[in-house]
Formats: sequence, structure tokens, C-alpha cells
Amino acid sequence: MGAASEALAETGHEHEIVFIGMVNVNRDNYLQGVVDVWRCRGCKKLFCDDKRYGEPLKASVGFETIPDDEEWAVLTCTTHKDVYMNSLGAKPGKRITHACRGGEAQEFVVGQDYSLSPKTANPIHRLFLVKDNVNKNIEAGFYRLTMK
Repeated sequence: MGAASEALAETGHEHEIVFIGMVNVNRDNYLQGVVDVWRCRGCKKLFCDDKRYGEPLKASVGFETIPDDEEWAVLTCTTHKDVYMNSLGAKPGKRITHACRGGEAQEFVVGQDYSLSPKTANPIHRLFLVKDNVNKNIEAGFYRLTMK
């Protein structure tokens, strides 16, 4: 079953998906990756597609879906040298398992304000709602996050 057919079964209509913008993820003012943001013209549901520097592009845009009770979010994982990012579904109370580039496995619980618990010092992990950051930059660089 294709994405359009699944969408029809879930929502009662076939999604008409249009590009609405992007979320840039920076490391100390240098672009590290982009989340393209798409929306159905009918039901206003969001869809996201990640593009990270140093990784090949996917052959097609996937338009993955998340449960209706979740929001699209961008998880950032920041070390001294690197920022890794990916989009995912999140909601308060959800457990998120993440593997950092260094191989460390992390598990977080999403708070009511979409913060992550427990807090980690290195790497630094943060969660940003896509709907609040369309056509904006997320600053995820270690220097910017640790200097006050």
C-alpha cells in the first residue's frame, strides 16, 4: 500500500502535499542539515524529510507518518566537533531512544514543554518542534550552547 493509499485509509482523504518551508540546523552559524517541511492542503498534517551534510540523498522523498497524537520535532545531538540531527514524532511522556554518532545509546523522556530528560552534558541533546521553527535556524553548536 503506498503512502497516498495509507493516508486515504487513515484520514478519509488523499493528502495533497505541498512544500511550506524548512528548518535549518546550524553548528555555530554553519549549516549542518535541513529538515524540509511539507503540509497537506486539506487536513494541514505536517510531513518532514531530513537532509544532512556528509550523507547521500535518498532516492525519493519518503513522507513518513507519525501518530496523530504526536508533533514533528527535530532532535539535535551536539558534541565539540559535530551536530547530528533528525526529525521524529514526539509527545509529552514519550520515550525516545537515540544512538549518538559515537555509538553511545541514550534514552530520553519528553517533558510537557518538549524538553528531554535526563539532561546530558556531552553530547548535548535538545528537541525542537518543527511547527515553531519553519523557515528559521536552530542553533545547535557546542560553543553557542555552552557559552553564556
